[in-house]
Amino acid sequence: MKSLKDKAYDELKELIISGKLEANERIDEDFLSKSLNVSRTPVREAINRLEQEGWINIVPRKGMFVNNISLKEINDIFQVRSNLEPIILEMAFYKINREDLVSLKEKFLDFSNKNSLTPEEKKELDTLDNELHLLILRNCNNNFIIKMMENVYEHNMRIRNISSQPPIRRFDAIKEHINIIESILNDNLQNAIEELKNHNSKAKEGFFHSLIEQ
Repeated sequence: MKSLKDKAYDELKELIISGKLEANERIDEDFLSKSLNVSRTPVREAINRLEQEGWINIVPRKGMFVNNISLKEINDIFQVRSNLEPIILEMAFYKINREDLVSLKEKFLDFSNKNSLTPEEKKELDTLDNELHLLILRNCNNNFIIKMMENVYEHNMRIRNISSQPPIRRFDAIKEHINIIESILNDNLQNAIEELKNHNSKAKEGFFHSLIEQ
């Protein structure tokens, strides 16, 4: 069973990732305590932890605020992803369950056959996107890398949730994920790495354009 501080941490982080707590929004500790149905102590502990992970900015004598999403943050996220994900893929390559990959590929193909996506389908696709990256990550068998990259992916999810990319970008990303999966299924490591690099490059470009236009 989760402790109260872990419960507060998970729920507060989800509010930020989903965009329900917006960038630069001031955090009211008392309001959060009441809405999460916990005392102020676990809320304060959760806030301190979230500050360390880059979700919240505590300004002395002014208050606590949800961190803004900047071009630098996007660049930092993809600097990590671009440099580490190819290494992670190489570490995990022969450990990844091929049946899981086939299942993910079929789900991506279902989305690729649609002409447009409903808001609910967009959420399902985002979840599927995350499943593929986590499947690769958790097969690298290195707990330090896994913990670090899970945090990176959560920040990435937040950016994706609040960005307004054109529909074509989502369908391009579907093709990119299918290409990565097919390369792994064909036991072609180098091609899988190149497809992954291409996907990261296109995703970064899409997020940059989205943030600039907002």
